Amino acid sequence: MRQLVGSDPGPQYNLARAWAHYGTNAGGPSVGTIVVWSHHVGKIVGRENGQWIVQSGNDGHAVRTRPRSLAGAIAFRNAYASASF
Repeated sequence: MRQLVGSDPGPQYNLARAWAHYGTNAGGPSVGTIVVWSHHVGKIVGRENGQWIVQSGNDGHAVRTRPRSLAGAIAFRNAYASASF
């Protein structure tokens, strides 16, 4: 995720839970939003057939883009204005 937000925020964001404090509160899921679970983080890149499509690293030991349930998400964050996806 550190490579997807434009300007690398540093190693303090190596842990997924740290992303719950990055950027600004998105208030819920939308395309472009960072979704944070306690042990995983990803970027919502689309919505298809009612499912959110999430791009994330270390998903089955690979970078993958796939439909994912947002159940258990602890935060939805917008990247800082200077960051681009």
